[in-house]
Amino acid sequence: MNVQAVLVNFRNEAKTINCLRALERGTVKPRRVFVVDNSCTETSRAAFLKESFDLDVEWIWNVANLGFAAGCNQGIRRSMEETPDDYVWLLNNDTEPTPTALENLLKKAEQTGAGITGSAIYDSNGNFSGGVGLVHPKFASVKRGSLQQPERFDYIEGSSFLISPQCLAKIGPLSEDYFLYFEESDYCLKAKKAGLTLAWATDSVITHHIGSSTGSEIRKGGVPFFIDCLMIRNRIHFARSNGFPAYGIFVGLLISLGLRLKRGQFNRVVTILRIISSRNAFRNFIIKNGGFYDHV
Repeated sequence: MNVQAVLVNFRNEAKTINCLRALERGTVKPRRVFVVDNSCTETSRAAFLKESFDLDVEWIWNVANLGFAAGCNQGIRRSMEETPDDYVWLLNNDTEPTPTALENLLKKAEQTGAGITGSAIYDSNGNFSGGVGLVHPKFASVKRGSLQQPERFDYIEGSSFLISPQCLAKIGPLSEDYFLYFEESDYCLKAKKAGLTLAWATDSVITHHIGSSTGSEIRKGGVPFFIDCLMIRNRIHFARSNGFPAYGIFVGLLISLGLRLKRGQFNRVVTILRIISSRNAFRNFIIKNGGFYDHV
């Protein structure tokens, strides 16, 4: 089976080029790589086009930042138009797959017949940092899976997300309601409801320079305002959309808001409540923070 890869770039050309170089070194290479450049500029376009790659790269230039899901969907749709029987590999642009990462990912997908298969993710210092995650059945809070229990997980993390052609035919592209974060959890839940399975190829190793575009890995209240509010809104939207118990959603939200009140982050609390309550407010929030969102 062949694979087409999709990378979404957002003001991080050097990392995207490093990722493409890593794909060049693979024992198995993607048939084609779609690079979606969100908020494309003359500078970013020139930085990419001056490079040559031992890969079939197709560039998609977006003047606006459409978000991760919408960017991925552009590549997914192009792939399905060209060769609908191929796997589609969503790969974060700030990752560096090891040479055997795609080969081992494909082997696991073929052996298990999984609709979605993920890799083991390590940080820049070689420390294990995930690849799969668990969702709390009541609060819809998420946490990363463990190599000690590789069979125990609920979703594949979006940094390395291999979708089978059968899954694409059944589920289609990602939901663009999220803009960024939780779209992979939502997609995995939909796949499982459709009777498809998930698999984790722990020997498919990816180095991820985590949060290099968003700062999402900063701890103890230091996550940037936009990302923090977006994550909580999307967790609530994910829970509502997938039938989690109302009381669990409410309690989980209270805990999140309480932590931010304790830190004195009152503006975050107000913003979170506003964007949870109104899709139009969410749209304006995305636009105000440099994105483009028309799903109202």
